[in-house]
Amino acid sequence: MVQTQRSGYYFLMVLLVVACLSQCASPLPPSGGPEDITPPSIDTTDSTPNMQTNFKKQRIELTFDEWIVLEDVFNQVIVSPPLNGKFTVKLRGKTVRFDFPEEDTLRANTTYTINFGEAVKDLTEKNPAENLRFVFSTGDFIDSLSVRGRIVDAFDGSPEGGALFMLYENLADTVVRTERPFYFGKTSEDGSFQVDNLKSGSFKVFALKDVNFNYLFDLDNEEIGFLEEPIEISADTSQNIELRLFAEEERLRLMEDDTKRYGKAVLKFNKKPKAYDFTFDDIGQKSLLVEMDDSLKLWYDIETPDYWKIYIQKDSSLQDTIQVRPTEKADFYESARLECTNLNKEGKKNLNPDKAFQLTFNHPISSFDTSLVQLFEDTTKIRVQPSLFEVDSLLPQYIKIQFPWKEGKEYEVVLLPGAMTDFFDLQNDTIRQGYQAELRKKFGNLNLTLSDLDTLETYVIQLIFRKDNIVDEFSVSGVDSYQRNFKTLPPGNYSVQIVTDSNQNGKWDTGNYDLKIQPEKIRRLAIEQKLRANWDVDANISINAPLPVPETIGQPNSKR
Repeated sequence: MVQTQRSGYYFLMVLLVVACLSQCASPLPPSGGPEDITPPSIDTTDSTPNMQTNFKKQRIELTFDEWIVLEDVFNQVIVSPPLNGKFTVKLRGKTVRFDFPEEDTLRANTTYTINFGEAVKDLTEKNPAENLRFVFSTGDFIDSLSVRGRIVDAFDGSPEGGALFMLYENLADTVVRTERPFYFGKTSEDGSFQVDNLKSGSFKVFALKDVNFNYLFDLDNEEIGFLEEPIEISADTSQNIELRLFAEEERLRLMEDDTKRYGKAVLKFNKKPKAYDFTFDDIGQKSLLVEMDDSLKLWYDIETPDYWKIYIQKDSSLQDTIQVRPTEKADFYESARLECTNLNKEGKKNLNPDKAFQLTFNHPISSFDTSLVQLFEDTTKIRVQPSLFEVDSLLPQYIKIQFPWKEGKEYEVVLLPGAMTDFFDLQNDTIRQGYQAELRKKFGNLNLTLSDLDTLETYVIQLIFRKDNIVDEFSVSGVDSYQRNFKTLPPGNYSVQIVTDSNQNGKWDTGNYDLKIQPEKIRRLAIEQKLRANWDVDANISINAPLPVPETIGQPNSKR
């Protein structure tokens, strides 16, 4: 009898669990049937009325005609003007509930827009609800003006998706750091934006890649764009705005230093150092400072090694002291050798018949003896005299050798012992390297013509091979067109990067908000015809030519 009662009890419990699961289970998409391509739409009879005036703060409920899901609410749902606190968006069945922050008070006589983006999607095929916006006004009417435009990257012209377009009633320059915008919108993947239901008036315009999602320009690494003057929004004007997004120049920072090896202190920075003060304790050392990209190399030699300090300063933004703790000088000289580091030990190196070749050494070269430098032509070892043999004045670890190379011929350079003397008075042992001058028919020639230049501007022109290899760089000014021929270029795709060098410092410069400086204009235009071996290509490029939709490209001239 007891066993029977227990069996009945367990059976009843199973039925209750099954019933509960049936009631609580999430709806599942039906299987089979045609593909659902219709986005969910609002059932207005069961939803909070849209486009209300004299709106009072209340829960907003939007009920849809099918089962839906919520995705990426944090990034997709945008309220303009922004609220001070955090709103909540939750799903209950087919209804989306929007709740205002309890502590927030809505502004008087203001039109608000809640843009849901693509947060609401149907359950089956994830089709997003189209143009899902809830608009209301706390005053007697709903504002109906709008502004649209596009935000692009200032360096390569690519569209900036996910950037904020911001409008401020307060026209003070500091407002972008202290106040949230009055109106704002977010760009789509193609960089376009549209902000609707605006009132008339004068507004400050700003764009922001908001790293910390607080609608303020308060981080050094946040990208921005701006117009110098406010815009007027009225029923009689239409606004189509393009903003160029840029990161302001970073402050120079010392990232790491290496002073462990005798004879060389290496300082690595976050970018190429410029306009800095560099000093060090004078304890009788011989020294040589070399700049290399984002690094400084201080070569030194001293009779009695001791601790000493390096000081580097740039305005008030960088003040660093580096202590040098050299190892024993005797240990260094016991093992140190002057060596060529770019030799091909397995055979000859190919040589462009119209270019010099370069020898790279592990130490700076202080002097050389050309009588101990031999250059031989052909397999018969005919000795010839280089037309150019020089040390790079800025990078003294490099030696350049030039000669009117004969295509197809073999060459060998021999540096006899003592030909090179380095910073430490070390000399080389015998160095040999063979070269093969390639046939000119393996290369192509490019005849480049640039047109529509402004005679009042200075331009920095870069010829770029493939994505990021700068073949040549030069400046042009005072002319409306320019022509240059490039010989024996490797076959492949080329482009031309053109910087309008407003400050004439030979490079692209970013903008600065406080100084009201826009980033310099830069355009990268592809040479449509691919350069082929043994071909001549005539390329005529107007700097006003429309840009194609950009792809991801390298940056041969840094954005910073």
